Amino acid sequence: MGKRLIGGVICGALLLAVGACGYPTKTRSKVVTGRVAVDGSSAMAAFNLRAKRSFMELTGDTNTPLTVSDNSAAFAKLCSGEIDVAAVSRSINPSSEAQLCRKNGITPHRILVAYEAAVVVSNKELTVGCLKTSQLKKLWRRDSTVSSYAQLGGGLPATEVSLFGPTKSSPVFELFTSAINGEAGNSRSDYSPFLYRQAKAFADAVAADKAALGYFDYATLADRSERNSDQLQRNSVVDVDGGDGCVSPSPATIQSGSYSPLSRPLYYYFDLKQITSESAVSTFVEIVLANAAMFAKANSLVPVTPDQITQARIRWLKAVARHKRAAG
Repeated sequence: MGKRLIGGVICGALLLAVGACGYPTKTRSKVVTGRVAVDGSSAMAAFNLRAKRSFMELTGDTNTPLTVSDNSAAFAKLCSGEIDVAAVSRSINPSSEAQLCRKNGITPHRILVAYEAAVVVSNKELTVGCLKTSQLKKLWRRDSTVSSYAQLGGGLPATEVSLFGPTKSSPVFELFTSAINGEAGNSRSDYSPFLYRQAKAFADAVAADKAALGYFDYATLADRSERNSDQLQRNSVVDVDGGDGCVSPSPATIQSGSYSPLSRPLYYYFDLKQITSESAVSTFVEIVLANAAMFAKANSLVPVTPDQITQARIRWLKAVARHKRAAG
């Protein structure tokens, strides 16, 4: 295990203490191995794999299964006791899903671990500075008949549309279609699709077509690791107006929630009882909290801020204290 990861894991899994790690108690927590079953959204798949590897390296455990289904299936499994961690891109439904948890004696607790966002881009010669979500819906919905940008209004050029985007299997396709068109998968099909990791190919295609406009995964396009270049700079970023004015995507606007609705938080849910005492699940979650920002950056997600990690720990410790008091 690399030195950078070791330091984070030891702080998270062994020391819940103010001082060396900046955490709010001085209680030591034992590293415990064992099975930790994780399931959830495809947006979290790579992040979960990184968490699993770190857990295995620290504990030597080889019995931590990871599966990918969807948010609803993950919550159903968590609330039925089939899995230990639900890795999801939405909050739990307060009625049906939370009620199932209560029925089965499970107290779901949530921590924020990362963010996902879509970015709208255009060719530099296409003068589109900002688009309203209503315009994006009119352009991208399944029954769209828009063939010229001028049909969207707002003084846009009378240029024939040439659209680009992610494949249907991409998590950001689900994010964009849900946020803009109100239904996952609701999209026109006459656009050029690119795989989730084809950031350079997507950027090249948009840069080569003077009429090009499209959307893609923000963190993947903004990743400077590929040939040491920022793919976003090759084209124009289109601001998005979700009702409160035009907002450009950035780590700060995504983390604050102001880049809405094309960004979303990603969560881990687990049974609070699993972390009220030393357990494998507690060790797993502590590893994630200690390394969440690094895991996100390594897997093309927008990281949480240090303050958000601190607040997650405080809420966790307060929830554990309340649970212990209620249990007598």
